[in-house]
Amino acid sequence: MGIRTEQFASELIAATDAIEAELRAGNDLERVHGLGAVTRAAIAAGDPVATHYGIDLWRLSSHRESVAHQHHDAPDPMGILDGNVVARAERILQEIRRPSRAIRFASSAIARAASGDALGPWLAVMREREISQIPVYDNGTFAGLLTTNGIARWLALHVDDNGDALIEEARVRDVLSHVESYEVAVFLPVTVSVAEAIATLSPAAGPKVVILTASGRDTDPPQGLLVRSDLGELQEALAL
Repeated sequence: MGIRTEQFASELIAATDAIEAELRAGNDLERVHGLGAVTRAAIAAGDPVATHYGIDLWRLSSHRESVAHQHHDAPDPMGILDGNVVARAERILQEIRRPSRAIRFASSAIARAASGDALGPWLAVMREREISQIPVYDNGTFAGLLTTNGIARWLALHVDDNGDALIEEARVRDVLSHVESYEVAVFLPVTVSVAEAIATLSPAAGPKVVILTASGRDTDPPQGLLVRSDLGELQEALAL
């Protein structure tokens, strides 16, 4: 075994041991040992980093086993141990210890409607900005989401005999009752990690919007907004 390979092996052991320890401590898994077992248990516990990097962690566990048995150059399915393998392990460890913050990718130019606002101007805003949802606040408190789907359902019930929709007198509050139960916003603190934001937005039954506030409560002013179309950029931020 060459000096360079020995260095890779030493660095991989250090990084994977640290990952295992961090995941164990962060998810109360004191009785679970081994990177593979700890990864499975952490995913079951809902750990966002373990969930996002699950396949990579299992591959690193295989490399770790090869290193432990000194099969550094074996052509196993995981490939040859090299600097890229070590870099992936160290990147995951970094994300556990110093997670990337989702606020970096959130929109800060947040349009906020009030339930008493006329509906027409907000339709123009949604068209111009090419957005499909706007948070609604009344007296600083979140009142719901104004969504294009909700607007469509409301319009379908307010068409005259000529097929024209009458919206001159319509208010935002008139549409809110037509928003489906799955068209919801979740509030998270501005310190939330990219991995947590991905875990929140990814499920098909998950929220359409994540609103970031100082405390993660809906009574605080919004400081950032994330939607499902932001997932690509969020995932790219965690790419290995």
